[in-house]
Amino acid sequence: MAGEMRRGSLPAYALVVLCLILGISTAPLFAQSIATGTIVGTVTDPSGAVVPGADIAITDKTTNAVSRTASNKDGHYAFVNVPPSSYDIKISKSGFQTALVRDQVVQVGQALTEDVSLPLGSVTQEVTVETTGTELQTLNSTVGNTVSGVALASLPSIGGDVSTFMELQPGVAPNGAVAGAAQDQSTFQLDGGNNTSDMDGSMRTYTPSFGGDATGGIGAGAGGSGLRGGNTTGGVPTGVMPTPSDSIEEFKVNTANQTADFNSSAGAQVQVVTKRGTNAYHGTVYEYYLDNNFNANTWQNNLTGTKIPSYHYSRFGAAFGGPLVNKDVLGGKTYFFANYQGFRWNNAITYEAAVPSQNMRNGIITFADGKQYNLATNDPRAATDAKDASGNPIGINPLVQQFWNKYEPLPNDPGCGALLGVSSNRCDGVNVQGYKANLAVPQSDNFGVIRLDHDFGAKWHFNTSYRYYKLTRATNDQVDIGGFFSGDTLGTPASLASRPQVPWYVVAGLTTNLTSNTTNDLHYSFLRNWWQWGTHNAPPQLAGLGAALEPMGEANSPNQGDVLAPYNVNTQQIRTRFWDGKDHYLRDDITMLHGNHLFSFGGAYQHNFNFHQRTDNGGGINFTPTYQLGDTNGANKINVSALYQGGNSSVRQYDRYIAAMLGLVTDSQVALTRTGQNLTLNPPLPAAFDQSTIPYYSVYFSDSWHVKPSLTVTY
Repeated sequence: MAGEMRRGSLPAYALVVLCLILGISTAPLFAQSIATGTIVGTVTDPSGAVVPGADIAITDKTTNAVSRTASNKDGHYAFVNVPPSSYDIKISKSGFQTALVRDQVVQVGQALTEDVSLPLGSVTQEVTVETTGTELQTLNSTVGNTVSGVALASLPSIGGDVSTFMELQPGVAPNGAVAGAAQDQSTFQLDGGNNTSDMDGSMRTYTPSFGGDATGGIGAGAGGSGLRGGNTTGGVPTGVMPTPSDSIEEFKVNTANQTADFNSSAGAQVQVVTKRGTNAYHGTVYEYYLDNNFNANTWQNNLTGTKIPSYHYSRFGAAFGGPLVNKDVLGGKTYFFANYQGFRWNNAITYEAAVPSQNMRNGIITFADGKQYNLATNDPRAATDAKDASGNPIGINPLVQQFWNKYEPLPNDPGCGALLGVSSNRCDGVNVQGYKANLAVPQSDNFGVIRLDHDFGAKWHFNTSYRYYKLTRATNDQVDIGGFFSGDTLGTPASLASRPQVPWYVVAGLTTNLTSNTTNDLHYSFLRNWWQWGTHNAPPQLAGLGAALEPMGEANSPNQGDVLAPYNVNTQQIRTRFWDGKDHYLRDDITMLHGNHLFSFGGAYQHNFNFHQRTDNGGGINFTPTYQLGDTNGANKINVSALYQGGNSSVRQYDRYIAAMLGLVTDSQVALTRTGQNLTLNPPLPAAFDQSTIPYYSVYFSDSWHVKPSLTVTY
């Protein structure tokens, strides 16, 4: 049985736990450890009779740490919360030879069944035996797979992050959806703690996925470093903290039939374990380097004389681990492991923006049939508000003309070849043409992890790990091609948008063998999830305007380069946001071997605090005022159908051109906020924010009943 309560009271929680311990309810599956494995088995004699009181010892071959238990009256034994590693199992009993089972591999979330028959003889005699059925998972029916050891280093992983391997599992779609559940429904556990984003569940909506594309694990979405910025990312879902393969011992994905303790989401259960230190000192140093300067340029760039954007990236790091000191302290040895990884990418892309031609800046519109009309001397049959008091044409708006001439470079690509996705209603290659140049969108990150393990004697094992990550990333969401902002130069595109992420994570666990048949496993983790979307918002291009101008109106697509302005001010690209999440997670699991029953029960408490601020209304309006000149809806104030009898769409195109040239405000927009009990309207520019605290409780109980050697029932 698995249950959950939100905003519940502790007395109710305690009551449910008591009921479960007393066996009032049942659970669907046997629980599995969240960062460790399990070894269970039955000891028998040559006749098949059970052998109670046998001494069973398992030895971790990486640290030589020994754990002991004894078979109960039914001959059963169990080791739970066993760290992933290779183990030798020794079973001894007076009157029998000592049995040794070598090199048994324990994986995270997996239960090994090691049934051993002891030969008759002296306990001083030792015989190596082979067990059967250890490859089978007999205690639960969870569907999943584990990647560990050589496979972690050998399998291709995008950006070197193990989250890529999620796509290799059965039932996982390319977008991360699992067994019919949405891609945001997976849970990510790291060293027994919680690494799941409670913002979007996937790290793909507002931030780049670490299992993203070939840019070193940082996706090109969320306004990313690809040719165009969007608000979604590629790649599979991941946890908040990255998991570089050089820092990971095992990566496990369960996709269906998860155990009773997994009850907080409908998707996959991803269990990741950090490497541990061993008896010997081991270390690695690595670097992966890629340079594009030997690549061929694109056909479009060659056509306009634009050089290939030059960049290289380097992913480098070092890892080291071993005993902290070569002697026992406080009952046992302390082992450590540390890994640092850096990523540097002086990324550059070819960027193209729509700019007005020289004729358009002079107030001259050219139709497709070659006819030209000067708005200062010809009547474009515009609305009366496009004429002066005497009814004469007024020509191009002087403010529009001023900032076009001052902040817009002249075109260098008549065909607008790289304005991907922009239809002909914006760039006709005559009045509106393209300006193409290379744009620097660099990014870099630093990752570090350290793990400590210590045994306080044979019955107490403690481990803790700390992870830190800092990403700085420029994007092409907002670009200045006009030298408007300080430090920028006319004709040299400069990124005005940044997407920093600075999460960190700490987890600690204590495993205690209360008795030879009872084990308690306690974990606490704290996850800090912080990210930001930063831009320069929408300051007016000229003093005294009161709002930024958008000639040709708001862009309706992620392609921000098609508005005739030195820097784009469309909401989808310039809106700013940040998220500050602080998640506490406390979990306790108890496993008890009683007769031929293996009982598991426990619970978890999670306390999430989230603070989110944003400057847009979630749609198409930002908190900075803008004036749209000639947008799709408002351009019907201009009608040039009498001047040009082309197709319908062509007429609408020239309507918008002329509206922008005349400076007609066809739409204005600003998002305002309200505060207080009376929802008092605030002046422009205060951002909207939300603050929430969410307590969460979960309890479970399960029993794995070993009815007979060939039959186990779990409920």
